[in-house]
Amino acid sequence: MTFPSHLLQPPLAAPADLRFRLAEQDDYDALYAMTYAHKGPGKFWHHFEQLMEWQANGRTAWLIAERNNRVIGSGELVIYPHSAELANLFIIPQHRGRGVGTALIIVLSRIARHLEQTQLEIGVTQENKRAAALYRRLGFVDDRQVKLP
Repeated sequence: MTFPSHLLQPPLAAPADLRFRLAEQDDYDALYAMTYAHKGPGKFWHHFEQLMEWQANGRTAWLIAERNNRVIGSGELVIYPHSAELANLFIIPQHRGRGVGTALIIVLSRIARHLEQTQLEIGVTQENKRAAALYRRLGFVDDRQVKLP
């Protein structure tokens, strides 16, 4: 999956050195260390390979956030037949609260609009009040509650 480069440009309010790009095979180590190291390599390898395949087939846009050429976050836009979902958004702790997550959501939402997605969903656990507040501030509304076993 490729996009016009302007879609990947961070919003003006984002940190000046912030850059977004699509995930690549070479990102495995950085993404694993950032998000899945506590779960072990098996689970992440499956997730990584699946998303790389989906991205190649146009089903996912998996973005990497970088500052000073260092991976500091990532997020996915997963395309379904009648909607799209923002998923697995993660910013490393020392870069939180600096506009990186906001910029990531804005860029992923911009890609969804480019792909003519009219419904964009995002999930959050009840315990993650900080993320829920961010999503509401960006215009997302509570629609339903899903209880997982």
